[in-house]
Amino acid sequence: MFFQDGDVIVFAGDSITDADKNTTWDGIGNGYVRLVRDALAAFYPEIGCRVLNAGVSGDNSRDLLARWEKDVDEKQPSVVFCLVGANDVWRHFDRLDPEKPLVTEEEYERNLTQICKKAERYERFVFISPYFMERNRSDEMRLLTERYAAIMHKVAQKFGLPVLDAQKEFDAYMEHRSGMSISWDRVHPGAIGSMLLARMILNACTREGGLR
Repeated sequence: MFFQDGDVIVFAGDSITDADKNTTWDGIGNGYVRLVRDALAAFYPEIGCRVLNAGVSGDNSRDLLARWEKDVDEKQPSVVFCLVGANDVWRHFDRLDPEKPLVTEEEYERNLTQICKKAERYERFVFISPYFMERNRSDEMRLLTERYAAIMHKVAQKFGLPVLDAQKEFDAYMEHRSGMSISWDRVHPGAIGSMLLARMILNACTREGGLR
């Protein structure tokens, strides 16, 4: 069992993690973080965990790194999950903020490396790979997402850290239904995608032979 009694679990990331957390009374949001928290409370009542949401909508890896000390370190977590990369990729296509420099693949690697160095103080740290809910693997945003995900795997391997493959989860779903059946933008997971992410995390953290 990956989780332990007394754990402080922080989920760091962008809008996928944020999931409108500022509109909920407990600041946990309406996405996969809430589902994980509630599942742990329901199915593992013997484990008293505190789950915190450190996602901020619109963040890329540069933004997350800049606020890491305040939003992650100060919570004194024993466990950290980090899902970041969607906006690092997306801004290359929508140019939502044209005055803000894009995060290149080289910078993404540097940012993740710095995050890993900060993570050395935690008992347990897990990356969750960026994904794009598009089954056409020649789609240019899908291709770029895969390159950024490969960088995450590369950095994680260097530091001996686990990566949960979110793209694999969505690819299995998309064998039967389009990603647009989850979300029109194929990035924000909504209710169905959040369930897939939560199931992936819970399976990895609670099954025999999973994360430890």
